[in-house]
This record gives sequence, C-alpha cells and structure tokens, in this order.
Amino acid sequence: MSIFVDKAGSSSIRSIVQSISMQLNFQGAFISNFIVMIGLLCSGSGICQSPAVATEAPALRWSRGEMAYVVATPETALEKRVVKRLSDYLSQVLRCENKVVSNLSSVPGNRPAILLSANAINKQKVGSSPEAYNIETSIIGKHPVVRLSGNSALGLKQAVQRLLIKSSQDALGLAIPPLHLNESPWIARREWTLCPWSPNLVRGVFNNPNADKRLNVWLYSNQQIKQYANMFDAFGFSGCQLMETVASYSILGSPEAFQDRQMKFAEAVRANGQQLTLWVWAAQFNDYGWYDSSVTYTPQKGYTAFTDPKVRAGFEKYYNGYAKMAPYVDMLITHFYDPGSLKNRNDIFNYMRLLVGKFKAKNPAVQLGVDFWASDSDSAYMKQLVDNGFKDALLLESSMPHLYPPGEREHLHAEAKKQNLKIGVWGWHTAEIETDQNPMMHVNAKLLKNFYQQIKNGVDKIQPLSYWSEMEAYHLNNIFTQYAASQLLWNPDRDADEILREIAEGIWGPRNGPAILDAIQLIQDVRSGPTWDTYWIWSKQHRLGTPDAHSDLKRAENAIAALGNMQTDTSFVPKFPLPFPPSVFVELMLPHLWQIRQFAESRIEVDKIREAAGKGTSKQALKKMIEAAWKPVREYNTWVGMFGTLEAAKQEKMFLDLGKELEVEVQTPGWIRWRDANRLLQVLQNRQRSFKEPFTFKADAPVLWRAFNWTKEKGLDRLKLLQENGCVSNNSDGTSQLTNWEEYRRK
Repeated sequence: MSIFVDKAGSSSIRSIVQSISMQLNFQGAFISNFIVMIGLLCSGSGICQSPAVATEAPALRWSRGEMAYVVATPETALEKRVVKRLSDYLSQVLRCENKVVSNLSSVPGNRPAILLSANAINKQKVGSSPEAYNIETSIIGKHPVVRLSGNSALGLKQAVQRLLIKSSQDALGLAIPPLHLNESPWIARREWTLCPWSPNLVRGVFNNPNADKRLNVWLYSNQQIKQYANMFDAFGFSGCQLMETVASYSILGSPEAFQDRQMKFAEAVRANGQQLTLWVWAAQFNDYGWYDSSVTYTPQKGYTAFTDPKVRAGFEKYYNGYAKMAPYVDMLITHFYDPGSLKNRNDIFNYMRLLVGKFKAKNPAVQLGVDFWASDSDSAYMKQLVDNGFKDALLLESSMPHLYPPGEREHLHAEAKKQNLKIGVWGWHTAEIETDQNPMMHVNAKLLKNFYQQIKNGVDKIQPLSYWSEMEAYHLNNIFTQYAASQLLWNPDRDADEILREIAEGIWGPRNGPAILDAIQLIQDVRSGPTWDTYWIWSKQHRLGTPDAHSDLKRAENAIAALGNMQTDTSFVPKFPLPFPPSVFVELMLPHLWQIRQFAESRIEVDKIREAAGKGTSKQALKKMIEAAWKPVREYNTWVGMFGTLEAAKQEKMFLDLGKELEVEVQTPGWIRWRDANRLLQVLQNRQRSFKEPFTFKADAPVLWRAFNWTKEKGLDRLKLLQENGCVSNNSDGTSQLTNWEEYRRK
C-alpha cells in the first residue's frame, strides 16, 4: 500500500501509519476510509509535498496448501465479481481455500496479503479513466502486501487481471514479484466486434460440413458464452460490439433464434460491467442466404424510398426487430453501405432518424454511431451528417490504412476538431481477414503495433479518438491477435513479442507456453509480416511465406512436432477464463501449421523444377515433376470463406503459372475442380431462391467468378463441369440456367 510522505517526515509518519494500519478496521468501499484518514493526517501536517512508498517489499509468496488473505469489503455486484475472480485463482493455484477479510489486522502474524481498493490513491499518476489502476507492493507493519487500486471497480478489475499475469506458479506455490504499476488506457472505449458469419454456412450461400463446429460461437452453451465474454474481458477490452444482419438470421433460421443468442452474449458482457454496442445492416434485409419477398428498396413513381409505403414497411419491420436489443446497448452503429440498397442520401438520413428514434423510445440514453465504410468520401459524409442534425453522433473512420491517401486521414481529423466532433475507428480487416472471404489464423501483433503507433503519434494528436473496435471473426483461432489488439489499445508502445508471450504462457504455462509462442510467431511471420502491406492480400507487397521457404518448412515441422506431442500441464491454472480447455486451441491451430508446411514444401519443389528446366530437362519429364509436386494444400477442418484457403489458392496459381512459364500443359487436380464446381452450384441455387422465374446468366457473368475471387477462366472451367454433367442447361439465347431451377424458385 502506498503511503504519501516526504523524505523528511517519513520516519515519524511511518511509525504512526504502521500503528494505524494494524488497528484500523477497513470499512466502506474497499478500504477507502483508510485512505481518507491518511489524507487528513498529511493535510494537517503539510508534509505530503512528494510521494514516497512504504517499506519496499520483497516478492510475495504463498506455498501450496497455505491460505491466502485478501483484504476487501466488496459492496457492488461488480466488486464482488472481481473479488471472486481473484479468490478463485488463488484457491486453484494454492489448492486451498483463501480468506477474504475486511481489515489487515485479521491477517495473522507476518503473512502476506492482497489489498483491494476501488478508489485510486493518486489520480495524478493513473489519470481519470474509470479503468485506470495502480499496483504497489510494500510492507505494512510486518505484512508483505500488494495493493491494487482502481479509479472504480472497472479499474480494480483490470488491476486484478494484471496481477494474475504478473504472478508466477511453480511446484512450491505462487509468487508475486515487486510491482509498481500505474496504467491508464490510450483509447477510452475499446471493443471486440463479434462478427456473425458461420463456418458451416459460408456467406449464406454454400455449406462447408467439414469446418470445425467449435469455431461456431452461435452453437455455444450459455456457460460457454459467459466464458467467451469473460475471456475478452480479461484480455482488457472495455466492451463488445455485437452485429445484427439478415445473414445471421439465415444461420439460425429466424431473427428470434439469432437474437436469443445475441442476448446471451449481451447479458454476459453486461455482467462484467462492460459497455455494449449494436452494429446493424441499416439498409439490407435480404440476400446472403435470407429471402424476404416483402422487402423492396425501389419506390414507386412520385415517392422516395422513405415515403413509399411498401419500401417503408420493410424498413419498419426490420428496425422494429433491431430495437428489441435497445435495452441492452449503450450505442447503436448504423451501417448503410456495402451492403446497402438505398441510393439517396436523404433517404439514408431519414431512415437513420427513424432507427435512432425506435432505439431511444426504449432506451433514451443510447448513443448513435455511424461508420464511414464504403461511403465514397469520409469528409463529405461527415459534413452531410452534421448538416442533417447528427453532430452528436460518434463518427467512425475505417482502420484500413490503404483507404486513406497521404493527408486524407489528417484532413478528416482536422475537420472533426474544427467542429468539435466525436471520432473513433471502426476496425475491419486489421486484426484478420473477414471470414466470409479469406479466413485464416492470423497473428497480427507486430502489424497492429506499427499501425496504432502511427495513429497515436499522428492524427490522434489532431483530434483524439474516443473509440476503437477490432473485428473478431475467426473466434478461437484469433485470440492471440485479439489479446494483442486490446493490450496495444491500452498502450501501443508495448513490446509485441512480450504481449504474445503473456497470452501463450498465461494459458499454457511456462512448460508449454514457449512452444505455443514459437508456433504463433511462425504464423505471424509467414501469413502477416510486420506491416499492413505485407499482410493485406490485395497489396502489391503482400507475400505468403517469408523469403526463406526452407526456414518456413523447418519452423513449421518443429512447431507441428511440439504441438502434436504436447501434453496439457494439469498443474498449471490458466490466467484467462476459457470457453474450452487449452488443448482445444492446440487442436484448432495444428491444421494451419500443416497448411503452412505444405505451402513451404510446394515453394521448394517449384524452385527444384525451375532448376531442372534450366538444365535442359524434357517437357514431358517436367510435366511429370509438376504433377508429382502438386500436392494440394488441404482445407482440413478449418474455416473456409468464399475465396478458399489462401495457401491453396496461391499454390494453384503458382503451379499453373509454372506450367505456362515452362510451356507445359498443367491442369488443376480433378477433385479440386469438382469441389469448386459444387460450391458454384450452391451459389446458383441460392441465387435462384430470389426469383420465381429461371435465373439466367451468361458465361461471363460475375456470379461465376467474382464472389470466389477466381479468374474468369477458372469460373468458366467450373461452369463447364456443371454443364457437362447436366446440372446447368444452355438456352437458345446464349444464356444458362439451373436444369432443376424449379426446386429452388421463390415460392
């Protein structure tokens, strides 16, 4: 516990303080009365000019089987929850019940103690954020203590989690090193965005029965949902952004079923004292696997999309559904573009007012946020929002660096400053690629540190950000990046490798943590690299794998061996709440390491074939070499988006390009062509569900290739398979259609 005295008066005051500390009964909100008494004592003496710390403490240690003492008087539900979190951890590690007492005099002898306070002693050190906290080790009387103080229960909660991270478990028991920490978050409101896609129904248009269902959070039990929310709370986020789209309804079959799951997440987040945002598709109520024939966006002549009764009815229907979540949320974020079917900005602003009105009718305190995604010009959209009465909204720029040419983000912040507008970041694709596209297990700690520092040292100095969310889409496979994002939103100057080490050893312990760290650093190096340009798959500088394929292969083989042989350390107590045992995370990580290994092997084989060609090997022999080397990268049980597995797509292009380069005819393996054709068939079937008449298309229609990120040549090849086998029929006018289209027609 910190005692504030100057050097001259430290000896006389310390004896008084130690005497009081042993006798005072700590009542009120977490020993705050003791703090007040010290303040009164010092204010009268005039000796609190400079802070000093009570006697420096050595590391605190408890042996297994030894009772640990926590000094706290929790009053609110959140305070009690925080104390229970700490108590449960101590009991599990020490294999002994701990004791929560209300005053230090109840702690026997010279036993160590943990003191909890929901009122920070020195706000000059920790700042005014309710999540700010202080941790100090010292000696009070004969007791080695560690004092955790927060500006509120939220800060105390963060302090407890940091204490758990700093603690070390060994065969003898538990130790806490000397600590002097003062922490306050850079971004006030930091949220993980629960992306609603499903691994088994990809973008609502094709099924992938092989995807591991443990990646589907919508199938979790109520208890797993609680633990999932608790995990992200422990990561350091201040809240959660839930998303509601009609694509979500297609996953579970109805809005009611989806909202039932949404509300379970909302309740779990709220129980942690966290903030909650709802982000909605505000102008898209069909497609993506959901078909509602009553919805239209095209007004009759003489009407606008807002005044047309039929168009308005569809919006009213879905807005009323969204508003059922209003009592749970602090903020509503409206998303009108990509996807979005309104063409006129006046219609957008009118519907924005309508939606906000429905939310405020049920929750007057709800705040409005508007994301700038796909709005063409952030600055123009911001000006129009202000002109139309939305000056008080939180305006959300995109996180994606390439969307802002030099100077544009700066201009946006300067305009926001000029008009005193609230501004934040809606993070998309920076933590990982969206799972309806190229889902991969990414580890983006270095990338995020690089980007966050640019923002903090740049535009944040023009008009500070008050909000930042990051997409959380691959769920269990993406926890490492999410932990890094949260920690860097607290402090972007933290070491990225140290953050990854914290979560690896915080879940798997010192025995297995280093092997996990090696694996996730490999994934970071080969799939992301250190910057946005090396990671973003449409960047010219993007690369998959490091420049040294042999090193990638060796590291992958080592990681696979280490994780494949890993035995859970049952003596270690994870420092994070988890919805599944640590072994499940390993099981889900291994297929990604297999893919990395296979891609590295292919790169090495391609180099060998080129070398053979340079030595004059015949084309027939080269063809056989290519066919033998092309061992397709498997999908295994991973989450597959519309674009497929990136290593597989890059591998296919690599071998086909090699064939063209060497003038050798090479064809994609037949089973891959059939798998692709089947997915194309499902897309056509789902498209037909929107029409009563046959859905017809030409051979060069984008539906055949664009949604899959294929070349036109590849789309035509897969279509040819469907035509040759009677799945697609050709019409006399040069168009094609499903042969059995009536099975899928809109009823």
